[in-house]
Amino acid sequence: MHLSPRLKNRLPSWNLLFLALVLGGGVFFWHTTQQQKLLDQLDSQLQSTARDIDFFYDKAPTGKSAQNFLCGNLSGIAALATTVSSISVYSVQGELLCFAEKIAGIGRVPFQKKIRPNESASLQTDVGSQGYLRSITYPISKSGQRTLYLSISSDLSRIKKQSFLFTSILFLLGIFILTCFAVLQRKLRNQNLTDIKQLTQLMDRTNTEMRPLTFQVAETARPEIQKLACSYNAMMTRRVNNLRRARQFTADVTHELRTPLTILRGETELALRNGRDQKQLREVLVSNLEEISRMSYLIEDLLLLSKGDLGEIPLKMEPLHLNELISELHHQAQLLATAKNINVELHCPQQQILLQADSLRLRQVFLNLLTNAIKYTPDDGTVSIAVTTDAKNVATTITDSGIGMDSTHLESIFNRFYRVDKTGNRNDGGSGLGLAIVKWIVDAHHGLVKVSSTPGQGSKFTVVFPLLQNETGNETENEATTRQKNSGLETA
Repeated sequence: MHLSPRLKNRLPSWNLLFLALVLGGGVFFWHTTQQQKLLDQLDSQLQSTARDIDFFYDKAPTGKSAQNFLCGNLSGIAALATTVSSISVYSVQGELLCFAEKIAGIGRVPFQKKIRPNESASLQTDVGSQGYLRSITYPISKSGQRTLYLSISSDLSRIKKQSFLFTSILFLLGIFILTCFAVLQRKLRNQNLTDIKQLTQLMDRTNTEMRPLTFQVAETARPEIQKLACSYNAMMTRRVNNLRRARQFTADVTHELRTPLTILRGETELALRNGRDQKQLREVLVSNLEEISRMSYLIEDLLLLSKGDLGEIPLKMEPLHLNELISELHHQAQLLATAKNINVELHCPQQQILLQADSLRLRQVFLNLLTNAIKYTPDDGTVSIAVTTDAKNVATTITDSGIGMDSTHLESIFNRFYRVDKTGNRNDGGSGLGLAIVKWIVDAHHGLVKVSSTPGQGSKFTVVFPLLQNETGNETENEATTRQKNSGLETA
């Protein structure tokens, strides 16, 4: 089995792309947030420095000496401020009075706007000769009168370097996580592809042998692969069982048809070989007709089961009164049992029992069971029909006092062509499909058929069907009709 590179790479690609987007978005968000946080801290420090200078200026001597005093100490103030790069003092008319740099070479930032009276403090980012600077323009007062303006600048390179360092660390950490995830994903992918490859090779080796090929995976495999293995093993088990049943069915059909065909051929050849009178030829034709009829019944039963398996036989589901059907079949069973002097008993409750069923198919079920019970019950025996109900189901039990059968046959008795007595006479009219048809009809009605038997004491077949219930689930049709009639009388 060859897996294309496209298939190999497509499996983890979306996961890796999603993880990369998540990590990239996280790094970008953190970088933006952290940079804004550092900028807010710098603005706060610049404002604090401006307020300190304002306080220092307010305490200085009045008049022209106050400006000289401030300009004279400006370099010292700039040196003490850790975040300050330069400090400029302007008059209210916008004239530069003095200027101090903390680090030589940065160059002062020219005042970009004309100072207007009563202008409040403002923060801005300027471009200097050495890069970006963060500046604050702050009015300072003397004796409550605004006389000067400060312009305090700070180099943003430190913030950018710090932010870049943190971002680089996060980026490298994201690359490491992405690489680990890719390696782990590749390992898991290769393991899954190995399991799928083994399954494909196993399916390629599958043939018509009866032994199922089991697909085993490691306990550490992903749940999807384990579920795939279980589904494949279950499918192979069903396949083997279906093949076994198909082969057994073919062998049984061949055996069932070969017997009457052999009889037909032998009697026909014998009639043609020896000169026979009209009476003898008529006996041969009658015998052949019996065999042809037996084969016709067999083929009809096979056709019924085949169509039933394919779902091609529509069931005419309608409300059915089980009491009436059982009473009618009880009468027919008494007629069938007369020749063997068998007593057919009926135990059925008086209240109406309503089912949703196909009356023709249900009649076929109970007639097959009653016919078998009478057939395998010796003369002067007993066959009983008992009907019991509970809240949801009705059970019909047919019990005979016949020959019974061993418990080893009970699991296979509903299989097609299965016979308890392998050497029994096949001329009894049975095709070996009666109980298989019973099982199919009961299953189609969502019912259940059970059997119990004791050798020498008889057998008991129980058929359970769900009752027909209304929307509330606890009233039959008759009960609902009675309630409606009573309601109508009360209304009248």
